[in-house]
Amino acid sequence: LPSVETLGSASVICSDKTGTLTKNEMTLQQVVTASGTTLLGGTGYDPTGTVTDTTSDVARDEACQAVMAGVVANNAQLDRAEDGTWEIVGDPTEAAFLVALPKFGADVAENTPGRDERVSENPFSSERKMMSVTTADRLYAKGAPDILLELCTTELRGGAAEPLTDERRASIQETITGLSAQGFRTLGVARRDGNDPAEENLTFLGVAGIMDPPRSEARDAIAEAHRAGIRTIMITGDHPVTAASIAHSLGIDAGPDDTGETSVGKAVTGREIDAMSEEEFRAAVATTNVYARVAPAHKLRIVDALQDEGNIVSMTGDGVNDAPALKSADIGVAMGITGTEVTKEAATMILTDDNYATIVSAVEQGRATFDN
Repeated sequence: LPSVETLGSASVICSDKTGTLTKNEMTLQQVVTASGTTLLGGTGYDPTGTVTDTTSDVARDEACQAVMAGVVANNAQLDRAEDGTWEIVGDPTEAAFLVALPKFGADVAENTPGRDERVSENPFSSERKMMSVTTADRLYAKGAPDILLELCTTELRGGAAEPLTDERRASIQETITGLSAQGFRTLGVARRDGNDPAEENLTFLGVAGIMDPPRSEARDAIAEAHRAGIRTIMITGDHPVTAASIAHSLGIDAGPDDTGETSVGKAVTGREIDAMSEEEFRAAVATTNVYARVAPAHKLRIVDALQDEGNIVSMTGDGVNDAPALKSADIGVAMGITGTEVTKEAATMILTDDNYATIVSAVEQGRATFDN
């Protein structure tokens, strides 16, 4: 009962983006490589779509190579249920590559190296924002494209590894920003010949654009929370432009960008937080509603700073590393579907449908209980 009353008193809801504010139905729709853009059809986790458009046959082949790399550096699983529907086990972003590969042709999927060929794995972490897998003859990597790009010295162009020039690096960054501005989650993929697990001197293969549509009910719930005097803060590991774009579509004010425009606004990143003094950080927390590329330690700092300003803070999370922030918040909300057991144990409330709108509904009930 005290948890219900605390939720009713909440003045700030800090929410993850993926699955809570969005549907968590990742669909890989675009692959941009050195030779052009390739578009993929289909929705959800049904792998029966096709390549709908491509700049050239060379671009299509490069896109196929990129998706294959994303399938090898992958721990998700795609299964056919008894009722004929497709379901995933693991991370939905990783599953998007498994769904996309058959769209290039059945022969492609059959000739992709399997997980039984792995020699080693450098696992993903929220700090590294990438992962890599080594087979007998190659290393495959995928992760945040801006992070991965720093580890690459060449890029795949027309079947050969060409030097990655400063001009091409700038062009790839423009691609990342452009896709992010359209609301795509972006992932870079790379590889290197040989079975050395060191993540260096990689060949950049391309950028995958993955769409995760916002929940239709989330926008109304955010507006309702705003009317009730509750501030919504989005905290995500996505690219800052993607975060700001999704936040704008949901009605979350990200604040002005570098040009002073407020139409979409700008997200504050984990790196920017690290560069701030304590005074600058607290000033930013007072006005910033969208955070991107953050680590779990940043979530904890944000919660503590909000509480120091007298706010009653609700914080959502799903990973093991989110547990400290959930424990520190006035009410920690664990994801019931994607959340780990550690997170659920640390939380005071479990969101069984992982839906932001349900939090707002619970706040309404909590206020009634508190008033009574």
